[in-house]
Amino acid sequence: MPTLVVVRHAKADSPVGLQDIARPLADRGKADAEEAGRWLSAHVGGCDLLLSSPARRTEETTARLLDGWGAAPVIVDEERLYEASLGDLLRIVRGLDTETADATVTLVAHNPGASALVEALTGEVVQLRTAGIAVLDVEGDWADADTTSCSLRLQHTARAGTDGRETSGEG
Repeated sequence: MPTLVVVRHAKADSPVGLQDIARPLADRGKADAEEAGRWLSAHVGGCDLLLSSPARRTEETTARLLDGWGAAPVIVDEERLYEASLGDLLRIVRGLDTETADATVTLVAHNPGASALVEALTGEVVQLRTAGIAVLDVEGDWADADTTSCSLRLQHTARAGTDGRETSGEG
């Protein structure tokens, strides 16, 4: 069964005069992104494919996430993830083509889209905070992903130096 991991980028800085797409991670965001990677290593295992928004904060989240995770997936800079609507995100997920039926795919994206995607695919209300992670089980093909075929396995908010928050998708 495929696994979809949805990650909201870590805490970003907001320097005056910098365009939104160029905003870097804040110091806390850098540490939280690495912690998110360590959590993913312990709770998800490997990753086959990672799609990241081209925004600087998501690219920096991806780099630090992978440092902590120790995973070496194929990485795709997916322009449609920046300022993506729910429809855009669903098209991306339904268009995934992985070599194995049990592939793990990670999206590093932005809110409100990331939270809306998890809710649309699982039917559960989820509000991903910065460095928030939702792990979904996808029963069936990527092309058929919807609320009747996805379940929320785990949800976690990575915070460096803490245990974060983890809940199962049950209940």
